[in-house]
Amino acid sequence: MNLPFKDRIALYYVLTTAALVLAAYLVVFGVVRHQVFTDLDANLRFEAAKHLGELTAGPPLRFANKAEWQEREHREVQVNPVFIQVTDLQGNLLDRSPNLTRDRLAVEGPATGRGPLNSTLRGQAIRQVQVPVVRGGQPVGYLLAGISSEAAQHVLASLRLVLLASFPVVLLALFAGARLLAGRSIAPLTQFTATANRITRSNLTERLALPARPDELHTLATAINGLLARVEQAVEREKQFTADASHELRTPLAVLRGTLEVLVRKPRTPAEYVEKIGLGIQEIDRLTHLVEQLLVLARFENHAKNLARQALPLRACIHDVLYRHRAELVARRIRVDVADGPDATVVADPFLVDLILDNVLANAVKYSPAGSTIAVGLAPRGPRLACTVTDQGIGIAPHELAHIFTPLYRADALAHKHIGGTGLGLSIVAKASALLGIGVGVQSELGVGTTFTLDFPE
Repeated sequence: MNLPFKDRIALYYVLTTAALVLAAYLVVFGVVRHQVFTDLDANLRFEAAKHLGELTAGPPLRFANKAEWQEREHREVQVNPVFIQVTDLQGNLLDRSPNLTRDRLAVEGPATGRGPLNSTLRGQAIRQVQVPVVRGGQPVGYLLAGISSEAAQHVLASLRLVLLASFPVVLLALFAGARLLAGRSIAPLTQFTATANRITRSNLTERLALPARPDELHTLATAINGLLARVEQAVEREKQFTADASHELRTPLAVLRGTLEVLVRKPRTPAEYVEKIGLGIQEIDRLTHLVEQLLVLARFENHAKNLARQALPLRACIHDVLYRHRAELVARRIRVDVADGPDATVVADPFLVDLILDNVLANAVKYSPAGSTIAVGLAPRGPRLACTVTDQGIGIAPHELAHIFTPLYRADALAHKHIGGTGLGLSIVAKASALLGIGVGVQSELGVGTTFTLDFPE
């Protein structure tokens, strides 16, 4: 149904109201009809009871004092003339009121338990009742009493016509009113649409105007404004990430370019070629590592859809990571103490757990001085398992702790140019931990060391 939203609201409202109005009309018509025929039936029963007492004992059944009855009718003003008729059990006419002349009321068969009925006489609508005449405990005939129902039928017909004619008028009026009110009710949505059309990637600061009343539209506008704020923050983070990544990629490329330019300016000795080529290879390795970590960050959303959760011996996972870093540990004489005890098991994705442990332990090794010790602890904390990695490295300043999980951010990088890194490791840890429900905590003191806590759900 290709109707505007406000017209659909009005239509649904009118359809619902139409059913209620129709039900109300039927109730009104039924009540009036019942009341009209109740009054007629009361008069009929009164007349039938009165004239039953005027019948002779029979047989045959006749009206006693008929002449006096006729004189009484002449003296009375008959608003609703009453027609009386007496028949035997076979329906044969025995007597009738003078106003019937040659007409007869229709006999409806045995009358026991039968209520008043609608019939016709001389083409006019009447209401009649048929009651048995009992003598000696046995029915000997029927007395039929009829009264004109033309006025009642006219009232009911007029009422029916008024109700039928007013029904579409009421519906049209309801639709017009509902459409007007719906238009006013959804007017803020038109403003929302206009504002949303003005919002682009380069104009994310605009927000929806909040309605004055704290209703559903106010809640909707608040939710959309919150969404826009999150989108704006995500776009800003993306812009910053793109700028930082471009800068990080540009640095090794610039070094490579400079190295090659130096080599081609004039002939060099074999030793100089080896030195410059080795420097170029180092920059290529750095560039490769940076690209690999950028790809890992980009693939997190796809990996989140296919997590392979399984039981993992955490202590064994830690030893596997340390084995990969054995060369650097030996070269710098760094000792790693892993707490003894029963092997703790966690249920998680093996790839992401290895990624988290590798980045945390690699940072601890990278920032630890030669000859220092790294302590790895495992301890239960209620239903969870805490893994702590404590180094004796350079530490992190308090004001930088809030930024260390930001992509491409390196704490006090200028003061530690000799320590390589891309600034992506801890952001990978944060994203992977969020996917697995692992809590990450950091405590650090400059010149003393840093402790990373990984809170694994068991």
